Amino acid sequence: MTDNAPWRLLLGPQRPVANFGKAVTSISTGDEPIAVISAGWQEAEGDIDDVRQHVPNPLHDLNLYQRADQLFANDNSLRDAYRARQDQLIEQQQMYRLRLRHLTIAARGILRAEGSVSAIADERRHAISQLRALDKHHLRQIRKINSRYDEHFNQARHTALAENIAEIREQLNGVNTILITGGNVVVLMNRLSLFELKPALKERNIVAWSAGAMVLCDRIVLFHDRLPQGRRDAEVMGEGLGLVTDTVILPDAENRIRNNDLVRTSLFGRRFSPATCLTLDNGSALHVRQGKIRYCESVRHVSRDGRLIAVNAA
Repeated sequence: MTDNAPWRLLLGPQRPVANFGKAVTSISTGDEPIAVISAGWQEAEGDIDDVRQHVPNPLHDLNLYQRADQLFANDNSLRDAYRARQDQLIEQQQMYRLRLRHLTIAARGILRAEGSVSAIADERRHAISQLRALDKHHLRQIRKINSRYDEHFNQARHTALAENIAEIREQLNGVNTILITGGNVVVLMNRLSLFELKPALKERNIVAWSAGAMVLCDRIVLFHDRLPQGRRDAEVMGEGLGLVTDTVILPDAENRIRNNDLVRTSLFGRRFSPATCLTLDNGSALHVRQGKIRYCESVRHVSRDGRLIAVNAA
């Protein structure tokens, strides 16, 4: 590509109204082909007829989910290593979640406490620093687990993996734009990593929504205040691709965040600072280029006092 500053167009959920077609048009793709990554849809991967209704360009799904399934079916050692790593990551997430629960309860209690300004301010800072320290520790543990399995996921050891990576790179020749759908963010991130797609994504325009937008950031943060079984404390799932820096993406925030609970939202914003926590709801659009917001629509950020404030472009 000759363009050294590709666009990152981050969108919210595409229902009830889809705006990814408008986003694609805004970057002047003409009639050039566009690659699609819909691995987050899992078994429904490649079912992109709805996408074609909004995007007139020729579309080609890279079939990452299906490729991975085929690889695992034909290579027992790769499959076993993948499963073993996933088991360890799940165990790590469970231990992190257990510790996180106690720290978030304590931090919210401190944020609600009354007393002398100086004493409360110190305790609030310390409570939030403990949460940040746990998040960092959790990411370090995830890196350790991944590093232990790096030797299993390399092209030199697995010919079929190398062939798939080469085929994907060949399919991306002449493609300047990639569309990444939503779905299961864990599955999506795993497939992107398995097929080493970060270099290809880094140099191309990207239109992504929901889970697709989340994986572009430094960290992937899971959150949901309205689960049937009760609220979930926001938790770091792992590292993203780092193509959109210093940002935490919160898709479908209107339905997932209780924004009338200012203590809860304030803790969220402070905990992940200095990253900016941005909401992406249906109809939202965030256009980023060279690390700056060039255009945004219906995007809000979580302030230190817990309010959700409209974001303006630079």
